[in-house]
Amino acid sequence: MISVIGAGPAGSFYSSKVKDADVCLFEEHTQIGRPVACTGILTDSINRVTRFPRDLIINYVKQFKIIAPNNKATYIDLKKKNYVIDRAGFDQHLFERAVDNGAQVHLGERFTGYKKTRSGYQLQTNKKKYETDMIVGADGPKSAVAQAAGLYGKRQFIKGWQARCRFPALEPGVTQIHLNLGEFSWIVPENEHIARVGVIGADTARLQQDYKKLLGNATILEDQSGIIPLYNPKQTLQKDKISLIGDAATQVKATTYGGIIYGLLAGTYLSENPATYQERFNNKLGRDLWISLKMREWMNTMNEEQSNTLIDIFQKKHNIDILANHDRDFPSKFIVQLLLKETSLWKLGFDMFKNKLFSRKQ
Repeated sequence: MISVIGAGPAGSFYSSKVKDADVCLFEEHTQIGRPVACTGILTDSINRVTRFPRDLIINYVKQFKIIAPNNKATYIDLKKKNYVIDRAGFDQHLFERAVDNGAQVHLGERFTGYKKTRSGYQLQTNKKKYETDMIVGADGPKSAVAQAAGLYGKRQFIKGWQARCRFPALEPGVTQIHLNLGEFSWIVPENEHIARVGVIGADTARLQQDYKKLLGNATILEDQSGIIPLYNPKQTLQKDKISLIGDAATQVKATTYGGIIYGLLAGTYLSENPATYQERFNNKLGRDLWISLKMREWMNTMNEEQSNTLIDIFQKKHNIDILANHDRDFPSKFIVQLLLKETSLWKLGFDMFKNKLFSRKQ
């Protein structure tokens, strides 16, 4: 038997893909997809990973509007639209696919630990014990499975403050990205009147100030805040027959802090061949996650003047074309093109490098 801990997208998707094995899917909550703590934007790359019902699409993102501290903005038209999805409904859809694949479901059961036996593991929940051959931790950023197995490592977290809001003056199909508000901030419209508004960062005091500024006169309808793991390139994904996927494995890109696609791909690789899972994931996706991490480290050093300069660079047509035609989930496919075509990025990068050196000396 395979015991999957966590019925979010990664855990449910993995459970829907497993063949020739009995799967038990454990979820500590009694309702799938709740509470929501995610912006719920999917790039077109989702269609290369899996299909999902179109009625889960609430809106389409046709453009990104990137706004500098001096309020100068540039629009990036997306060659392929992004999807604003019903995130709870998306989770429920993947869960139903797991059930259709034969997964036995245990809602309201929280993983509390395990011990090794001669034949496998004895898994303990808050309700009872189970004999199992394999454990898959898909139980979120502070994964209890990772902690119990000694796979937790020195992981770091950032705070994501988000709310579903009644928001004035929305541009249909346009997602706003504000530079220098938190580490990353967004206004994602569901329709002409409702938006998902959020900001991410590590500094609580600054985060509170930036979040208030971003919300403006918006009326909060639902809080959707949560914590997000920072990708750890040294994260161990497996120990014996225990594996981690999704947020539990820190598989989140640090540029926009999204992880749905990576979690689904991790579930696919693990279901196809557990023996090669870690090597395959790192070889196929590790480079993009590492590039995203380094991009985020550099972006976090930018001052207001440098953020304004970045907008000036992105307003050039050849740079807009590169950004519009490539999937941000996989930065390795466009970062080299940008650096080759735009020499001013090298100067900006050098200035940010000096920022990093100065911050280390303080």
